[in-house]
Amino acid sequence: MTDLVTTSIEGRIAHVVLNRPEKLNALNNPLLDEFSAAIAALGADDSVSVIVISGEGGNFSVGFDVDPGNGYSDAAAGLGPYADWASLRRNIERWLAVWDTPKPVITAVEGYCMGGATMLAVCTDITVVSETAVLGWPAIPLGGGLLSPTSAWLIGPKKAKELSFIAGSRLSGAEAAALGWANHAVPAGSVLARADELAASIARMPLDLLRIKKLALNRFLDQQGFRESVLMGAEWDAIAHTSPATHAMTDKVEQLGLKGAIAWFNEGAGR
Repeated sequence: MTDLVTTSIEGRIAHVVLNRPEKLNALNNPLLDEFSAAIAALGADDSVSVIVISGEGGNFSVGFDVDPGNGYSDAAAGLGPYADWASLRRNIERWLAVWDTPKPVITAVEGYCMGGATMLAVCTDITVVSETAVLGWPAIPLGGGLLSPTSAWLIGPKKAKELSFIAGSRLSGAEAAALGWANHAVPAGSVLARADELAASIARMPLDLLRIKKLALNRFLDQQGFRESVLMGAEWDAIAHTSPATHAMTDKVEQLGLKGAIAWFNEGAGR
C-alpha cells in the first residue's frame, strides 16, 4: 500500500478516500488496486454498515489516467484487442464489485468527476454532488461505448446519446441531480457532510436487512440488464480502440501529452 487510497472507520461508517490530489485523483493501476482491496475489506467487515467514497483535494476524480504508461489502453500499447478487452473488463469488474458490496455505498462528489469515475458513481447506491461539480465525458475521442450506456440507466438514452456523441460533454452537479444521476445536489463544500448525514441515518438499519434490501434492488436492475450492459462496455471500447481515429488520438497523447492532445483536437486538427 502507498496510501493512494486511505480508509477510516467511525462508528458504523467507513470512509474511502481517493488520495492522488496532485493528479486530481486520476485512476492509475496502483490506485485502482488499492481501491479494490479497500472495498473488499470493508465489505467483509461486519462492524461497518455504510461506506462513503470521496476524493482528496476538492475533486472526486478525473477518471482513468490516460498518460502514456498508465495502462489505459493495452491495444494502444501493441498488446492486441483481447488484452485490451481483458484490461477494460478488469476495471469494469472493480465497479461491479462496488455494486455487489453487501452494504450501501455512497459517493460524495466535489469538483471533477470525469470519465471512468462516472462509472464508479453509477455503481454506488447513493450519490451526493455539489451543485457546481463537473461531470464530464472525455475531452478527446478515445473510446466507444464504455461510459454512456452505464449512465443511460439513470439519465435515459436520449441524454446519454447527446453526451456520448459530443467530445468533452459536461453536466453540472445541479443538472445531474435534476436528471436523476445523483440523489442530492448541495452547496460546494458541504457534500461530505450531507453524505455523512445520509450514512448515519442508513446505519441505524440492521446490517442484515440492509444487505437484503440492496440485493433485492440490485437483482431487479440486473434482471433488466444493468450488469450485462455495463460489462459490454469493455467489448465496445476494445473495438473502438482498433479504429485508426483512436490510434491517431493515442499517438497525439504520446507526442504532446494529454493537454497538448486536447488542444490539438479542439483546434480542429482531429477532424
